[in-house]
Amino acid sequence: MQRPSSPWFSVLASGAQLPVLRLYCFPYAGAGHTVFQHWRAGLPSDIELALVKLPGRGARFGEPRATSLAELAEALAVEVAQAYADGIPFAFFGHSMGALLAFETARQLARQGLSPAQLLVSARTAPLAHGWRERLANLPQAQFLEIIRGMNGLPQELLDNPEWIELFLPIIRDDFALCEDYCYHPAPLLPCPIQVLAGETDASVPLSLLDGWAQESQAECRTWLFPGGHFYLFEQEAELLALIQRLLLSDPLRQVAN
Repeated sequence: MQRPSSPWFSVLASGAQLPVLRLYCFPYAGAGHTVFQHWRAGLPSDIELALVKLPGRGARFGEPRATSLAELAEALAVEVAQAYADGIPFAFFGHSMGALLAFETARQLARQGLSPAQLLVSARTAPLAHGWRERLANLPQAQFLEIIRGMNGLPQELLDNPEWIELFLPIIRDDFALCEDYCYHPAPLLPCPIQVLAGETDASVPLSLLDGWAQESQAECRTWLFPGGHFYLFEQEAELLALIQRLLLSDPLRQVAN
């Protein structure tokens, strides 16, 4: 089978057989597609991984970074729709910023009559709850760096490396700005189920602000909580991947969702 080719994602297949489903993984602020690369070993060959590659980082480091989430969602929707020419059902997983981007990409696709089989949103308050906390992207560097340290998503040796900070902190800051500049607009409900994933002690994602995700789907919306904070997905990776496998390979989802 010809694998989809696009500068927007890296496809990690397992074996030559036709996958049951393609899972697009949308990265969090500052991250590249490689943060999900090792998931290939933790998921069955029935699931093909398509890791989203955003401009301005990783293999696309020399490209200009996006100026809005809407811009990214529009471009990604075009690429996902083209890849769907092979007829393989697909699902979206996004963590933090990636959850918001996956949601808006799903909305763009819905306008074309296309939908993921499932939308998995991780560590992100419901879109309607956007803007509940103070803006962080414009903080002075020392304060902004302290926020990043407190989220426990990066190794301490990187945060103590001045060269790394000079190179990558602007990317993280720009991604925070993308999310903080996001404007929610009402739109028809998504046809796909939404699975909401979160860390029980994530101070940046109050559990009470997860409920609004149910207002974005005409199908079911379920919430799954894990021990840990904003980056629970590192600490609870085995449990998370087991849940993703159960959700994506359940019998109803072996049908094309569109």
